[in-house]
Amino acid sequence: MKKDILLLTALLISSTVGPRTHANSPELFLCDDKEGNATSKKEEPKKDEKERPKTTTPEKKHIRIELSLKGFFEDPDAVPISIDTKNWPEIKVTTPPIQGRKVKKGDLLLGLEQEKISRRMDLVNFDLSMVELDRQVLSSELKLDEALAPMEKEELERVEGYVKQDFERFKEIELPFDKKAADMTLKSYRDSLAYATEELNQLKKMYEADDLTEETEEIILQRTQNQVNRAKFMLEGAINRNERFHQILVPREVVAVEDSFNRKKLSMSTLRKIMPLELKKKRLEMDKLNEEKTKLLRIKKELEFDMRQLKPVAPAAGILYWGTFKKGKWSGTTILEPKLRKSGIIKSHEEFLTILPHKSTQVRISLSEKYLHEVHVGMKGKVLRSAKPKDKLEACLTKIGEIPINPGIYDLTVEVAIPEGEKLPLPGTACTLKVVTYENPDALTLPSSAVFSEDADPDSKFVYLPGKDKPRKKTVEVGKRSGERVEILKGIRPGVKVLTEKPKS
Repeated sequence: MKKDILLLTALLISSTVGPRTHANSPELFLCDDKEGNATSKKEEPKKDEKERPKTTTPEKKHIRIELSLKGFFEDPDAVPISIDTKNWPEIKVTTPPIQGRKVKKGDLLLGLEQEKISRRMDLVNFDLSMVELDRQVLSSELKLDEALAPMEKEELERVEGYVKQDFERFKEIELPFDKKAADMTLKSYRDSLAYATEELNQLKKMYEADDLTEETEEIILQRTQNQVNRAKFMLEGAINRNERFHQILVPREVVAVEDSFNRKKLSMSTLRKIMPLELKKKRLEMDKLNEEKTKLLRIKKELEFDMRQLKPVAPAAGILYWGTFKKGKWSGTTILEPKLRKSGIIKSHEEFLTILPHKSTQVRISLSEKYLHEVHVGMKGKVLRSAKPKDKLEACLTKIGEIPINPGIYDLTVEVAIPEGEKLPLPGTACTLKVVTYENPDALTLPSSAVFSEDADPDSKFVYLPGKDKPRKKTVEVGKRSGERVEILKGIRPGVKVLTEKPKS
């Protein structure tokens, strides 16, 4: 017991004095330093040891790439219904159609207003009657004018000759004679005055020879004197009239006759031009009436066609649907409810009903152009109905549109096999087409994280292979991608290790 106590005391003393002793004693310091160096050499490899990069090897996997496309079932025999009137742009509904009604060929689909078009037909018939009467009247007048035209032409030429003859006669005969007659009248008055004056002078000479003048002789002289005075006055009037005739009346009459002649001549010339023009005008009026009649007959024919159109009947037996189907997608009834109610208005040539015979079906899909190179006619697939997603129908791609139906969208038609005894899907039902665009059961694959692209050429792919000093690049040719793995077509063999991550340097 005492030995133990002494040993413990010695240890306590040595631990207290030890540090100072080591600090003053080089030997102890070197010893301690060697022990320290040995410890550090043991720990150094752990700090400098590099972590080994993770690697993987190509694995064979079954790659199957499946394309899913949304579409709609469609009745390929669907018949859209529209009212294709020619003169009736708006049509009023009197009896709305029944959605989902089964119709037979020839059944009336809906009731449309007939009253306005009937009134229009009555007006057209009335206009036709009036035009026909005008045609008959004008036709008779035209025939008469055509028959009278040669006679009127001859009469015109004859009248024109008469006018010319009258004018020439006036200048050559009547005007000179009138001047001569005026002069003869003046001479007659002068002769009368001379005769009266001579008679008075003779009486005066005879009575002056007598010494006595009887009362009777005075009366005779006075009467003779009065005759002379009257003859002078009448001569004076004749002179005035003669001057007026030659200086005023004759020039005026010449001007009037010449003007009348020129007017008649101009009238004759104008009539000569107008007469054939009037005949031509009547012919044109007849052509116009014929054209108007033709137009009215065309309108009548179109109205008769429109009246038949306003009694729309089913062109085929089937189910009556409101709206239309575009690439299998149904328009629905909402947009047509205001139009197909009673007193609603339908536009001409507007498709508003569809008859579905419902004897066959197909699927229509709007195919994005990015998938255009992945599908082809004859490719097999499966169609999943939205109502029965577990039941898969056999399908075959039958037609791909050669030109887009919308920017970047092509029309795809798919034939579907419906199991015997099963009802056809209703047109407009949504579905999904699934086709396998690529499949390789023994594909050599790597994780997509182990395949890298060149910065300058993203299409150039490569992997890193582990090396003694540093990893090295290896160019590879990749194929399809499936999930997190990429198909390797060329560049590495099975079993070759590749880095799973890009090295830091």
